[in-house]
Amino acid sequence: MANCFILRHRLAAIPLPLQQNSRRNFFTLPNLLSSRKEYSERQLLNFSPKQIYTIVSNVKDYHMFVPFCTVSRVYSSQPLEKDPSTHIMKAELGVGFHPFQEKYMSHVTCKEPSLVKAVSADTTLFKELVTTWKFTPYTRPSLANTPQTRESLQCYVDFNIVFEFASPLHAQASSVFFDKVSKMMLGAFVSQCEAVYGKKNV
Repeated sequence: MANCFILRHRLAAIPLPLQQNSRRNFFTLPNLLSSRKEYSERQLLNFSPKQIYTIVSNVKDYHMFVPFCTVSRVYSSQPLEKDPSTHIMKAELGVGFHPFQEKYMSHVTCKEPSLVKAVSADTTLFKELVTTWKFTPYTRPSLANTPQTRESLQCYVDFNIVFEFASPLHAQASSVFFDKVSKMMLGAFVSQCEAVYGKKNV
């Protein structure tokens, strides 16, 4: 979301075995001359879509809990006239890791409570940087048709990041770092959800 891709370990406790509720994929796209990479992960979490959306869409606080995020400033936020549930943010994000220190502008689309998508607007640093969060409510069959289902107590989170540096030097120097950071993303936001809402067992 927003786009300060980059993130603390630890996933929320989930009643079902973790391997049944998670999926991780990290791969370099087929073009051997390209440094473009994509990482995706899916988790079933013990938070409602609205709760997770609130944490992910709060871009201005990223520097407080997202690993290696040094700057997170929101300069503007405007709702869409045709869809008040969607608004567009213009944000500045910074990342720092050893000698790598960069800032970039990002356009973040937030559709409450189902989607946060951040796209880098800085073509000098990235050829492409797109971070997408999708939140899908989940209700266990045993809770179907009960009062608890008025608001889903659990949520599938689909996280995806695609990135490619504009400079071959950046790509070579930062490849391992960005691989590591991408894998930490979801865990950091889950930890923040636990800090704000507390751990939940459904």
